[in-house]
Amino acid sequence: MIAPFLLCGMAMLHRADGGEVAVAPSQVTALHAKAPASAPGKTVTREAHCIIWLADGKLLSVIEPCDVVKRLLEEAAVKK
Repeated sequence: MIAPFLLCGMAMLHRADGGEVAVAPSQVTALHAKAPASAPGKTVTREAHCIIWLADGKLLSVIEPCDVVKRLLEEAAVKK
């Protein structure tokens, strides 16, 4: 578990493997809903519901839907 003092201004999200990840709203560049299971070339796990692109070019797949991720990021940005 991540220490509470690290969460000031960060959103706590969950990876497909159940692990927690704290994300700084200022590092998020885009949110994308997961492609449907029938989409060709799908590279994201079935458990992921939102793909988050970060400022460093990496992506993060989380189990929360994008609308929830957006709300959590907005709330975390206010805590900053």
